[in-house]
Amino acid sequence: MPGKNFCITCNKGGIIMLCDRCQQTFCDKHVIEHRQQVPNQLDDVIQEHDLIQQELQQSSNKHSLFKNIDKWEKESIIKIQTAAETAREQLRDMIENSKERLSTACRDIVENLRSNRELGEFCENDLIRTTQQLKQLKTKISSPLSVHLVDDKKSVIHLITIKGTDFMNQDLEKAKIYSITKRVLTSDIQEKFSKVMGPVTVNEGGLLVRHNGQNSTLAYILGELFYSQGRQTIRFKIEQSQIPYNIFFGCVSSQINSNKIHYQSPLIAGWFGHNEVYQQGLCNTNVQMNGYDSHKIETDDVLSLTFDCDQKQLEFYPERTKKIHELPVDIEKAPFPWQLLVILTYENDCVRILYNV
Repeated sequence: MPGKNFCITCNKGGIIMLCDRCQQTFCDKHVIEHRQQVPNQLDDVIQEHDLIQQELQQSSNKHSLFKNIDKWEKESIIKIQTAAETAREQLRDMIENSKERLSTACRDIVENLRSNRELGEFCENDLIRTTQQLKQLKTKISSPLSVHLVDDKKSVIHLITIKGTDFMNQDLEKAKIYSITKRVLTSDIQEKFSKVMGPVTVNEGGLLVRHNGQNSTLAYILGELFYSQGRQTIRFKIEQSQIPYNIFFGCVSSQINSNKIHYQSPLIAGWFGHNEVYQQGLCNTNVQMNGYDSHKIETDDVLSLTFDCDQKQLEFYPERTKKIHELPVDIEKAPFPWQLLVILTYENDCVRILYNV
């Protein structure tokens, strides 16, 4: 369209044309050049598009984080390999330690028997006890080592470690780890102290006993209930205990003559001071064998004693140390029903039965 405007390229008047696409004015010379530039500009746009597409295809593997991921992968593989080798070493050490401790325990048992024979103190009970101990060792040797893998599931890389239990302790050998609430399941009937033999007073309706005589004068206290079936637990609190601790907790067959009661009787089983575990006339003080260390029991400790009549055994559980001690009871020697037996040794030693909860 002719007009009076000027050419946008040369700024001259004359015959001026208006481009209907860009709405700019050109002279008859430059309007031809302008029309030739449009295809070239289109080619430039297409070329730019192709360059962008090429960069997009190549940029997927060029992000800086890929190096970080590669580094993490290599370090994680090293961590996994290290954790695996550490677990292997831990397992080897546990196996070797178990073998060494079994060997030492076996040697100690035989040496003790030989020593007693040389000193002329050998008796039939020694032979019976040694035979039982060797049988227990043989059972432990044939039993698989109680270990398992621990998987750290909180980690992105689930590293493993070896965790084992002390096979020398019967309570830990079976890997029984219970909370206090699970271990203290009791009956609806409240146990109480009943008959006493020796220097002892019973207070608070049969829930509290206190030794009121001279040291080393044993005071025997029987429970009120009889146990012959099921599983019943009694909880105690040691209100007072002289050092060293020397209080007995256990059971006695109701067939015993209470006037002739003695903790070494075949009708009695339980745990005393000086690491003594009594099992129907036999005494075991080997902490490595039975896992019972009475020196760890103190005043104010809470203890649980369970009569597991179905399994024919007692369980003793000092709640602070969280160690469960099991003691099989031969019902041929200590027939049902059983009664609670507590023995106090020192003046002012005091034990309380806690209420069932």
